[in-house]
Amino acid sequence: MTSLYSNIKVQYNWQPDNSISQANLFPLLRPLICAKGSLTLALSSLSNEDFSVNVLSQVVATPMFHEQIALSQPFSRAAMIREVELKLSDTAVVFARSIIPLELVSSGRNGLANLGRTPLGHLLFKDGNIRVSKRQILQTTIDGVSVAARRTPYDYQGSQILVSEYFLPALKDYL
Repeated sequence: MTSLYSNIKVQYNWQPDNSISQANLFPLLRPLICAKGSLTLALSSLSNEDFSVNVLSQVVATPMFHEQIALSQPFSRAAMIREVELKLSDTAVVFARSIIPLELVSSGRNGLANLGRTPLGHLLFKDGNIRVSKRQILQTTIDGVSVAARRTPYDYQGSQILVSEYFLPALKDYL
């Protein structure tokens, strides 16, 4: 799976979230991709609460060029980059990549520095102080595998967090 993850996260042909881009999504995935609430809650409901987070990496690094553009941030500005698998019944169904500004991590008051296996969505949606802006959608085929994705900038505590969620083929077994 890690080669699939490496190949999908470099995709830069994101489209605005609108009726045209939504029409190209797999019909079964459309409700999850277009949902405005917490993906964590939506996934948990699909598997009788058998939901888990597998942290693949959490490092300070420079986001990819297309991610920096989506965040409207200066180029080569470091951020915490967190990659996780969201699992149902121990099966990876979503690969997620989050770009979190270092000023949010270093403040230490919001829990972002020590997320561990806690879903980022749980923290963001818990206090209700987020605003979603300009979500984008991606539908692509990598190495013969069809992947749909959404990328959402969240305004949070005066900064912006970018969360990209790639819906893996195994998710269809739960829909």
